[in-house]
Parts: sequence; structure tokens; C-alpha cells
Amino acid sequence: MLLGGLAALAARPRPAGAAPAPRPVADFLDSVGVNLHLGSEPYASRFETVRDLLAEAGIRHVRDELRPSNDLGRWARLHAAHGVRAQLLVSPVTNTVPEMLAYLEALGPGRVSAIEGQNEGDSPWFTAQPAARPDWSSAVVAYQRAVYRALRTRYDARTLPVVSPTVLDYRPQDVAPIRGAAPFCDVVAIHSYVQGGQEPETADDYAALSWYLAHMAEGFKPGAPVMSTEVGYCTPPNPGRGGVSEAAAAIYVPRLLLHNFAAGLRRSFLYELMDGGTDPRETEHHWGLVHHDGRPKPAYRALRGLMRALSAPDAPRDEAPREVALPEAGADLRAVPLGRRDGGTVVALWRALRCWDPAARADLAPEARPQRVVPSRPAARARAMVPNDEEAWTEVAIRDGAASLPVGAKVVLLWLS
Repeated sequence: MLLGGLAALAARPRPAGAAPAPRPVADFLDSVGVNLHLGSEPYASRFETVRDLLAEAGIRHVRDELRPSNDLGRWARLHAAHGVRAQLLVSPVTNTVPEMLAYLEALGPGRVSAIEGQNEGDSPWFTAQPAARPDWSSAVVAYQRAVYRALRTRYDARTLPVVSPTVLDYRPQDVAPIRGAAPFCDVVAIHSYVQGGQEPETADDYAALSWYLAHMAEGFKPGAPVMSTEVGYCTPPNPGRGGVSEAAAAIYVPRLLLHNFAAGLRRSFLYELMDGGTDPRETEHHWGLVHHDGRPKPAYRALRGLMRALSAPDAPRDEAPREVALPEAGADLRAVPLGRRDGGTVVALWRALRCWDPAARADLAPEARPQRVVPSRPAARARAMVPNDEEAWTEVAIRDGAASLPVGAKVVLLWLS
């Protein structure tokens, strides 16, 4: 759905205290992805670990680079084992357009979810390449045009969407040089990092999702669908990129994915699955959901709990999910209702509270507050789960047609059935 359509939907009058209309659980699960680098370490020597981590968490979308040295069979095996599909980055440095088409044909387009243009074309790495001369932005636009036209001779946009190139920064002056690539993409990519270690719902410039949407997505191709192809938190915190503690990241990652989904993003690719190294002074070594050796961090366990809870089997049933009202909801309350095929509704609830103090470089522990949830039609049963803390549902009493439960900084799932 286009952002303009989402804005129109959001603008429809709703009763005071009403949460948004439920969207299918499957749509949220399909919106979650993660970045990999299967052709380099630590991924190259730990493929089985990568495969198992993806399967355990229920992640079905990965983003990686298409390079001549890639083992295409690894992506094929991920797809065969768990239905994982790859969004592949292409670049004039690594692939001519005929080479890209040959790799795609060898891999099989059914294993690929999208082709994405040049990654961060204004980065020092790309601008130093012969393929970027004499003007990097002209090279990016020309390559995007050639890729798009070649793909459209074989595949339509539904079969194989083409995603825009990206730049390193997202000010209007940074986006302007590649705006000529806008006609040659179906989806706009943004890298919406929370630069200062703030909470996912921050309103700060160069950190808020709304800021990136305004400066990159709308500034590049107004009204187009959007993906965040890189987003996440560095752990442990590093002064150079404003990371957070592992405890805070575990709270923020589920919120980030739900926040992006609620804003209408087609998909969010967390950066990244595994830490790139072990040097505590190297920022690029600490963006993983798991450590360099594959040991899960708390954020991986929280994401796994969220995905597992929402992936529970549900039998098809001809019954619409419930809408919910949130009496006495404070300004910090967030709610994302998700409809199950069995007619039940799972409402993801949390408060947009800061769990990390970037200045003091310390964890914060905001208190939970009770919240009443009133379904639009009676529910026979209510259950709750906090994916960060457990993977079992507990019963919640329904009194006077409402369920009441404590809601704090961690995502709480309320299942009405």
C-alpha cells in the first residue's frame, strides 16, 4: 500500500481511544527481515548456524549482496529448508547487468524477493571505485536505469520488485544527486538508524522514522512504498554511533519492528544477524542480533519470542478480528492490533518509553502502568505474553467486557479469542 493510502486510512474518524483497525498477523511476520553477508566472515564459515538461527526465529527474509564469489547454492538451501527469500543488492562494481541476469536465472527468481540498487553510493568505498568515476551519482542513476529496464523485459513488478539505491546520509542535499533514479524503482529504500541511541519512537531529527520518510522517501519518490533496508542498534554502546546496552536493545527491537509496520513500511531489515567481529573499539563489529560465534543476544531471544508467539497455528474461520478501544490511554501508549485467521485478535501494546540514557550511558527502568483493553465484541478468553520474558501465554481476566493488564516499555501481547 502506498504511504498516501495509509495516510488517508489513518485520517478516517475513529472513536476516541480506539486503536487502529487490525491488520493480518501474516503481514507483520512478512515485514521482518535481517541483513546477512554470507560471502564473508563470520557468516561464510558458520552457514549452518545462520540457517538454524533464521529457522528458530522464524525470519523468512534476508538482505545480502550479489557478488561473483557468492555461493548461490546457500541461498537456494535457505529457501528449500525454510522458505527464506533473499533481497539482493547489485552494484556496477560487482555485476554487469548481463551478469546479474545470469546469476538471477541460475538462482531462480522464486528464491529472490527483490533486487536493490547501489548501497550508499556516496560512501568513500564506492566513490573510490573506477565504476563510480567521473561522477558517482551519474554512475548510480545509469546503473539503476539499466537494471530496471533489463529486469522489466523478463519480470513484472509483482514477481520481482526493484528497490531504489541509497545514500549514506538523508538530508535533502544528499538525496538530490540520485533523484534521477526514482522512475527506475518500485520501492524506496531508507536506512533509518536511530543515530543517538534513542527509543524507536523518538521524534528527533536524524533519528525518527518520520524524519527519514520525509527526507528520503517523500523527498526521493513521493507516494511510493517504502522499506527500511538497514535499521538496528549497536550493542554494546559505542560513542561513535550511539549504541545501547544489550538489555535496552532487547526491549527496543520488537518495538522498532512493530513501529515501522504500523507506519506502513513494507519491510524492515535489521542490521544485522551476526556481529562482524570482537574488537570492542570497532563499531561495525557490534550490530548483530547474535555474537560473532553465534551465541544469541537478548535482542535475538526477544525477537524469537515475538515471532513464535505470532506464528502460532490458527485454523481459518469466517469471522472478522475484533477492533479494540483503549480507555484512558496516555500519549505514550502504542497499540498494533493483528488479526488471526481464526477470528482472534492479538494486540501488541507498549509504552514509548526510553530504556537507555544516551548521555549517562545507563539503562533506565520505567514502570509499567495498568491499561484496559475493550474489544468491539465480547471475547470469551484473554491471554497475555511478554516475549522478552517468556514464551508462554498466561490467562487475563475479563471483567465488565474489558481486559486489564500492566503495560510498560516491553511489548505485551494480548490475545483475545
